[in-house]
Amino acid sequence: MTTSGVPALHLPFETIRSEQEAAVRDRAREVRLRLSGAGFGSLVQEDNAMVDLICLTSPQANVDTIRFVADWLLWVFPLDDLCEQVFGTSPPTGPVSLLTLSALPQIVTRGVDELCSGLMTRMSTGWGEQFRYDLDSYLVHAVRYAGTSAREVLPSVTDFLVLRREESLAKPTIDLIEVASGADLPADFRRSAAWRQLIDACADVLAWTNDIHSFQKERDAGSRFNLIDVLSYNACLEDGAAYACAVDMTNQRAQQFTTSAAGLVHDQEYAALTEQTQSDALRCIRGMEHWMRGQYEWFVTTRPARYDVLQNR
Repeated sequence: MTTSGVPALHLPFETIRSEQEAAVRDRAREVRLRLSGAGFGSLVQEDNAMVDLICLTSPQANVDTIRFVADWLLWVFPLDDLCEQVFGTSPPTGPVSLLTLSALPQIVTRGVDELCSGLMTRMSTGWGEQFRYDLDSYLVHAVRYAGTSAREVLPSVTDFLVLRREESLAKPTIDLIEVASGADLPADFRRSAAWRQLIDACADVLAWTNDIHSFQKERDAGSRFNLIDVLSYNACLEDGAAYACAVDMTNQRAQQFTTSAAGLVHDQEYAALTEQTQSDALRCIRGMEHWMRGQYEWFVTTRPARYDVLQNR
């Protein structure tokens, strides 16, 4: 698919917007005031942009569960920016978990901790363990690859795809889909090969979509840990060819997700679930589709200033 000669993503999922915009806007305002009041207004994303992202990606959430999705996105954007700012120039020398607690502003780590505490109270132990694992993995990778510059040797494409899946925040975000959907899947099913295959495909689409729309901003900031630059580096491609390759990869990965989701109903682990849990699983799959399509719509429709290269120059 192309738009005016430029390859574009074709994600075969439905676009729906949440009806909980008022509740989301309240959460955005509260987090903005907390950050600004603590002197970290520069980390605040524009309210309308964040409301669009949350509402486009989580239409299945009700007024109760949308607040967890909202708080997650409203706090992890500052967290991600801070990891880049703090560790991009001063690489860690000790355990990442301890460093993040001591090196990052308390206002942000407290916000994330408060969210995590609320989630652990609401969800099962199995869900909590998976979320904590995915969040810790993100922190390890985000700190390790903060500030990856043009002077460094970039990983192979194969290695990068695995690293980016962990470093991109996609997997803990996907964990929140269970919360938004009012589900809490059995731990054995959540760990099953068929379900992890769906998670990985969704995470890749989210990470690569982000890279397609953010690579120029990141390059301007001196970072090359991005799918476009890794493809260009390893295959000696011009930017246009690397961009087209990334778009094609993302479209194929979305199709792989669709194929795997369609085959899930024939999987042994799925067949063993109760009728209600099968319905929950299908609702979570729909939630992943909403996230993939919603994030893309956010980039092309909302056009957040965070990724506006001309505005940020």
